[in-house]
Amino acid sequence: MKFLKINLLKRRNIGITIFILVTYVTAVISIQIIGPDSLIIPNEFPEECPKDSMNCTMIGPQPHRGEGKTELRFNSNLSDVIFEVKNWINDQPRTEILGEWDNQIHAVFRTMILRFPDDFAINLHCENDISVMYIYSKSRMGISDLGVNNERVSLFTKHMENVDLNSSICL
Repeated sequence: MKFLKINLLKRRNIGITIFILVTYVTAVISIQIIGPDSLIIPNEFPEECPKDSMNCTMIGPQPHRGEGKTELRFNSNLSDVIFEVKNWINDQPRTEILGEWDNQIHAVFRTMILRFPDDFAINLHCENDISVMYIYSKSRMGISDLGVNNERVSLFTKHMENVDLNSSICL
């Protein structure tokens, strides 16, 4: 009788484990279907975050969160700045570069457990021989990112402000 009880408990635990795994896999697959990769190309770089958005951060002409900054400026050429942007992105976990151009990079960051996708795009242009950078980071789903995009942009900004770039005119 004791053996039968233990066997039933093991079966129940296996059933619960399988149910949890199937639910998790279904959730992750659903998230990937609902939020597919959609490339942000240079001439479609967002001009602003949605009004009152709690899942978007932008450093650009119309800043949103991001400490109110409107741009980052570098006394360096675009290729050196892009190279450093790629290095930072590639050092981040669960990140993939989706598109890369001479003046822009579009990457996707995924959350650890449910793999929610967040777009992260950097756009550069030259202005009076200075490289000017705009940053856009937005969750594809939900109404809040729990501050993740703002934190990501803040960490990236601090990194770029402290990196040692070759001094040159913007080309």
